[in-house]
Amino acid sequence: MKIPVILLVDDEDSIIATLKGSLEDEGYIVLISSDGKKALEIIKSQPVDLVFLDIWLPEMDGLTTLRAIKDFNSAIEVVMMTGHGSVNTAVQAIKEGAFDFLEKPFSLDTVIELINQIIKKQQSGNDKADAQSGIEDDELVLIGNDQSIVRIRNMIPRIARSDEDVLLTGRSGSGKEFVSRLIHLNSRRKKSRLVKINCAFYTPQKLEAALFGYRKGKGQTCGKKSVIFNAKDSTIFLGAVDTLPLRVQERLANVISNPQLKGSNARIIAALNHDLEKPVKSRTFHKGLVECFPRVIEMPALKNRREDIPLLLDMFVDYFCKDYGFKKKHIEDDALEILVNYDWPGNVKELKNLVEKMVVSVPTRNITAHDIPPSLRDEMQYGMVRYYERYETMEESEAAWRKNYLLYYLRKYNKDVRKTAAKLQIREETLKKYIEDYGIILKEKKPEKKFQRTLKRSIVLGGTGLHSGDKTGLILTPLPPDSGIVFGNISSGEKIPADIDYVVSTNYATCLQNEKTRAFTVEHLLATLHAYRITNLMIKINNEVPIMDGSALDFCRLIEDAGIEDQDEWLEEFIIEEKHILGKVKKKRKFITVEPADKLIIHYILQYPKPVGLQEYTFTLDGPESFKKEIAPARTFGFVKDIEALEKKGLASGGRLSNFILIDDEKIINTDLRFPDEFVRHKILDMLGDLYLLGHPIIGRITANMTGHTENAELIRMLRNQRKL
Repeated sequence: MKIPVILLVDDEDSIIATLKGSLEDEGYIVLISSDGKKALEIIKSQPVDLVFLDIWLPEMDGLTTLRAIKDFNSAIEVVMMTGHGSVNTAVQAIKEGAFDFLEKPFSLDTVIELINQIIKKQQSGNDKADAQSGIEDDELVLIGNDQSIVRIRNMIPRIARSDEDVLLTGRSGSGKEFVSRLIHLNSRRKKSRLVKINCAFYTPQKLEAALFGYRKGKGQTCGKKSVIFNAKDSTIFLGAVDTLPLRVQERLANVISNPQLKGSNARIIAALNHDLEKPVKSRTFHKGLVECFPRVIEMPALKNRREDIPLLLDMFVDYFCKDYGFKKKHIEDDALEILVNYDWPGNVKELKNLVEKMVVSVPTRNITAHDIPPSLRDEMQYGMVRYYERYETMEESEAAWRKNYLLYYLRKYNKDVRKTAAKLQIREETLKKYIEDYGIILKEKKPEKKFQRTLKRSIVLGGTGLHSGDKTGLILTPLPPDSGIVFGNISSGEKIPADIDYVVSTNYATCLQNEKTRAFTVEHLLATLHAYRITNLMIKINNEVPIMDGSALDFCRLIEDAGIEDQDEWLEEFIIEEKHILGKVKKKRKFITVEPADKLIIHYILQYPKPVGLQEYTFTLDGPESFKKEIAPARTFGFVKDIEALEKKGLASGGRLSNFILIDDEKIINTDLRFPDEFVRHKILDMLGDLYLLGHPIIGRITANMTGHTENAELIRMLRNQRKL
């Protein structure tokens, strides 16, 4: 009987540790996550049977996570947990598809009883599904017209006829296990078992003992109690072999290279959830294990073979309609457009789960765009609307399409101009001219690897909020790697990530908000963290970051007083690979352009009435010192007429002559300027802060004309959206 895989999702470490230990003692396989987004990544990357999910989570709350889990795979059972239960919340969770609702604290006996109920329900469903399965083994076929799929489909019979061991690579859900089944069913071994083992589900010690028996040493034959020895003439499928320790991988490589060590005639088909080069480069995959496989099959991601999506949709609709006893249903064109353009991070498995959900839940014969789950539909509609509205003329849109078309094939052929030109059936000179015209970079200088950073110790700062006028505190606390920048409320303890998804206002400052808390006027502090490359930090405030003297100098001193600590994990930078344009590039229009560069370079053009006038400045972020010298001292500024308007709205209550440059129609009223061009430098300060809401330091050249927080936020959303496509 398969051991159930349980995912625990809670941001309280004590709850996770206690429950994980208890469930592992009971013999379950337990995975953990501290937030909803990471939980979804786990669910999309490996099989999960049931989830214990906390209601109150950072980034994505429990109910939103529940909906996303059910959209991805409705068969996964979810038990909600909360320390602040209410009847309304429980009812809502059950309506959204939760199996049950637990209020903390709860007993282990209650948890085990729930798990047993769920396992019994799932086993009953599996038995029924097995009995009603509409596809026989000899009817299985690899669907698709994409060249990579056609090539794999033609390879399978040849590989099946041989006795060679096989390595399958590709993202989770791309069909590796399905191909292993096809190889087995087309071989002389088809009357024997296909033994499936997911290496990620077992401890290294247990797995090594299971595979090889208890004989030590890589030169030993497999023991008589080992899986390999007892497989006899069967096929063994080893999933996620890249999760094995290198020592175990080396022993497996030795067994595959020396078939006499198997002690049987078993065939081994191994799979890893990555492209082949990635684990080798990151040293998570033993080079010898790569070299010992005579056959390697790379499964393409579904987003790289979009032409096959309609075929797969039609196949799964037909299958599930027969399976559930429905008349054949049809996917309308509006729904098909969304599904073809979606990126499918869970690949074919995600598509299959979605089709089953729609077939069962849609009462009519026609499936429309409105029947697609909101979590998928909203993401795609946002992306497509922005895509279409980005261009003002047909000429612009055609040029953009041509550039993306060229980029696709250049990347596909590893930026080889000759091969790409041959594929596109154009002359090399023509392609080179396009590359030059569209600013496509063929060879980028890759920056050296950097580490993530946090502070060495916690530190406190006091001040006043610019817009609220309230006294507010600031507590900076170190966080572990991959935590990101997180704002927290000093009073309630509620949290909100420093992420573009939580921006609710950009009129006069950048403000974040979720259903639990808010963080206003975050841009100056984020700019400082960006410049000092602080990537993991908890920032506790009373709703608004203090304005200090209107600049970022006090934040620089604060960080330097706390000290900076490099962490063990690599820093992922957002490297601009091609030119992007936001707005119309005209002298009197707001626009931002972004293009590749070796560093972050910001060129800002400011055109204000006198006494500000026309100002331009180019800043290169070479490190904290350049920031502290050129940008951090630049203060917040405003015109008298604007301040009066803000005060009527209840804003700028914390503005003082000491923290704000006040301008009338003729002169600066209250202070001497720190730079002749202090105003344009302050605009760069704001942009540096807003850009950090992308979640990663940016490498590229940015030119901005008369833009503000709103356009900065729009740029970040565009960059994130295009990186997904």
